[in-house]
Amino acid sequence: MTMSWVPHASLKGPAGLVRLSAGQLDAGEGKCAEFAALKARPRVWPKQFEERRDAPWEGFPLGLVMAALDGVEFGGLDAEVSVQKVLEETPKSVHPGVEGWVRQAVGTYLEDARWLADELGDVVLLPHRESRVLQHVASPLEARVLTGWGRWYASADGAVREVRRLRVSRVGAGDDPSNLALAQLAAFGAKAAGSVYRDMPVEVRADAGPAKRVRVVEVVVSDERVPKVVVDAGPEEIARRYRERAQPVASDVVFGGRRQPGSDCAQCKLRAECDALPHVPGLLGLDGSGTHRRVWSAATAGQYRICPAQAHLRDQRLPGDWSDHPAIRRGTLVHTWLEVAHSRLPYRACAEEDLPEALAGFAAELMTPDEYRQIRPFLLSHLEVCPLRTDANVTSLTAEPATAAYDAQADVLVVAHPDLVYVAGGRTFYREQKTTGGSAAWDADTLFERVPQLALAVCLIADGAFGGEAPVSGTVELEVMSPAGASLFSFDTGDAGVVARARAELVRLAGGWHTDVEFRPRPGRHCATCPVARWCPDRHAPDTGPIEVDGVLIDPRTGEILNEAPVTGLAQAVASTVAEPDPDDEPPF
Repeated sequence: MTMSWVPHASLKGPAGLVRLSAGQLDAGEGKCAEFAALKARPRVWPKQFEERRDAPWEGFPLGLVMAALDGVEFGGLDAEVSVQKVLEETPKSVHPGVEGWVRQAVGTYLEDARWLADELGDVVLLPHRESRVLQHVASPLEARVLTGWGRWYASADGAVREVRRLRVSRVGAGDDPSNLALAQLAAFGAKAAGSVYRDMPVEVRADAGPAKRVRVVEVVVSDERVPKVVVDAGPEEIARRYRERAQPVASDVVFGGRRQPGSDCAQCKLRAECDALPHVPGLLGLDGSGTHRRVWSAATAGQYRICPAQAHLRDQRLPGDWSDHPAIRRGTLVHTWLEVAHSRLPYRACAEEDLPEALAGFAAELMTPDEYRQIRPFLLSHLEVCPLRTDANVTSLTAEPATAAYDAQADVLVVAHPDLVYVAGGRTFYREQKTTGGSAAWDADTLFERVPQLALAVCLIADGAFGGEAPVSGTVELEVMSPAGASLFSFDTGDAGVVARARAELVRLAGGWHTDVEFRPRPGRHCATCPVARWCPDRHAPDTGPIEVDGVLIDPRTGEILNEAPVTGLAQAVASTVAEPDPDDEPPF
């Protein structure tokens, strides 16, 4: 194992001690493979000591739910009493919105537990505190341990075993490698008498008898969905499915691979020395390093500008209520079509033949004929400003690249999601793309306030995050598509005045957020657009009709701006909350 994965020279510790959690098998595309490999090696750490600074608030709400359920199942407490006890004894602060979600999640789980008991009929399952573990120990420096996080149950004789996986909102499938790993643990793992987080190897104790039937159940604790039994099989079938589908994924995770900057960099052991993560001290222009390492994006800025509580609850990955209006779907489909079109090799410009009147080509795999009819006028307007048409010197182009940079001065990992990054004539171009069905003009003088992604992009390029020694000359673009045509705005990052304006905007956007530890709500009619409003005890009562923000009328269903008043940054942020969901909002569990 150690021969196949060699730790970076800046790290120390036995690389042969591997502890893999079942949940790590769901990493997915776009994640950093090297981060996962390092996370699986709990005894490998940087040689250079770095003082750990934890957030002053509780950052894992599901952990509070699990603790409260322990009080019910093993302490005999009433559900509300147990929740209150956990909240009072938690050493860190818990936001009122998180408290509300925890209370509902505990109640939902207990209702689902009663449903599962009825569904099993005569089979009686008893909860057990111990998680399960599979381990192979070759030597004190060579061991492999598989663990899983969930709630564990078994019949008195151990013949029927069940693991319940708590989900915030996302539901998996029976063939997901993580679910098969949980099934393998339930079928063949031993109960952990020691700590699966501290001990290697882990002290274990045997079951009353071998497993004959194993179930993996996913329980969504945020709504009233019926629990989903994703695995219900005997040990032999589980072993076969694990060997075929999960074991290869586990091997890939353990042996690492390509580095990919992203939000995981904030907790990565290699962050200080990783050559894939740009280090840009002073990027945000902030004084001081705040309370702890944080992750910030332009989406965070927009949420915080509207309401600090919204930004915090979304950062905690509480489930959101998202609009499914066709106008929202329209914007998503336009971006999806452009991403596919710009990813074609060899590079070629978007052309009219790519957009026939009848649905055809790759678009037919992405949308319905009716959806295509709605977005085609927007895509036709893009043709005149497609970078592969307007610049013949494009040497590289990446659609929707994951982008991150570390500001050591502020101790903030900055994450960005550009729609397009390309190099033409040796110059870096960073493009944001928007769609609009309205006629309101876009004022170039206020674009940094209205679209904070542009201010961030200017500073990223100028400070060398995309290569080169600062100051770097490049171009940041905003493309606005409408059925009437496209507009293209450009900013030169070699212009010191442009960079100064962009940096001032970043300071204004990130300054208050950087030191906030309370995230107080700012209720108002804009609560109608907040996806996490149902968890907020201070939310504004629902209302009908357009929302007015700084004289701008906004459709709460679509985020569309309905009048021609000058659009302020706050108004745009409220509109974008509906129209442009944050790509990082989807809970990972």
